[in-house]
Amino acid sequence: MTTGVNLPSPYKLLSYDSIDSTNEEAKRLAADGAPEGIVVWAREQTAGRGRRGREWVSKAGNLYCSLLLRPNCHAFKAMQLSFIASLAMADTAASVLPKGTFVNCKWPNDVLVEGRKISGILLESKTVPLGGMDWLVIGVGLNIKHYPEDVEFPATSLDREGAKDVTPEILLENFTRRFLAGYVTWKNLGFQPTRKAWLRRAAWLGQEITVRLERETLKGEFKALDKDGALILLHEGNERRITAGDVFV
Repeated sequence: MTTGVNLPSPYKLLSYDSIDSTNEEAKRLAADGAPEGIVVWAREQTAGRGRRGREWVSKAGNLYCSLLLRPNCHAFKAMQLSFIASLAMADTAASVLPKGTFVNCKWPNDVLVEGRKISGILLESKTVPLGGMDWLVIGVGLNIKHYPEDVEFPATSLDREGAKDVTPEILLENFTRRFLAGYVTWKNLGFQPTRKAWLRRAAWLGQEITVRLERETLKGEFKALDKDGALILLHEGNERRITAGDVFV
């Protein structure tokens, strides 16, 4: 389809009216040797997925895109790019919402507006021997017109929260510019600048939260984000370092 979307160099846009999943297409391209910088964008997805295989309802009107990257680093470090993506999306959302609207980042990689989820991010990757990265795909969904109502964690959309005259095209341009700036900073200066910026938007920092892990559920204070991006939970007087889980209050 024709788009009229102008992405910052060196990104290259591949656009579709409908696709199974932008992440799946980006992964297919990665397996075929596509270079870093491909951005797959679709007006709707027929088989969208969120974290842990959850269905991501993907009606036309929202933003669905995936970035193909080939970061030259260890896999654990590449996961820090989820914070760059969530921060870029939070700043993108804030730029079109009424002044004073609360926009926060929910660990590890969701974006909240007034306490409701408006964006989710899914990272998928292929590693090489010794833990390096072959490719990394960052999939992003942003609720513009639609949001699910029968979900465990409350959701919302830009329309519902008062954004005016926004389109997927405008937001895609905005998001990719912000992500590129964060990506360049990360490559040149490491994770610390992103970590500081993310903490300024962190949801529930210093408050009691519930963290649902694969085999247990913990309650405690969200004490910090460590130098690698792990959540530090003060649980029963001890600090627990958590690298994957779902956070609730």
